[in-house]
Amino acid sequence: MSKTVADLKLDDEHMTIGIDDTMAEAARRLLTISGGILVVLGEESKTKGVIGNRQFLKAFAENIDANSVKCSEWMEMDFLEVKLSETLKSVLDNITKRAPQAVIATEEDGEFVGYFSPSDYQQATSLVDSLKGLKL
Repeated sequence: MSKTVADLKLDDEHMTIGIDDTMAEAARRLLTISGGILVVLGEESKTKGVIGNRQFLKAFAENIDANSVKCSEWMEMDFLEVKLSETLKSVLDNITKRAPQAVIATEEDGEFVGYFSPSDYQQATSLVDSLKGLKL
């Protein structure tokens, strides 16, 4: 009775953006979500990277032209892709081993499904711990 990534609510705390969209558009989208990230998608809804507050601060510290610079130039590419079918225990183990900047959930074919946020991490940890307590 192990829980999987599919058991979590992964459609909050993020928005998506295209790889060729500008950083100005990214800023507008990121302002509409509190504490989340932008998931940068390429063709066939495949994740190419993520943009969070840190990437914006670095970009604007270098005085970029937000209306012409593309997301692809500033996105973070250190993300871990996990499948919906993976167990929470294995995902938590992989996160601990790799310590990626972001965790992205995908369908079996790699199509983006959702963002595994810090609050999802806490929920997953709680679920795994409760299942251990029940010896499941």
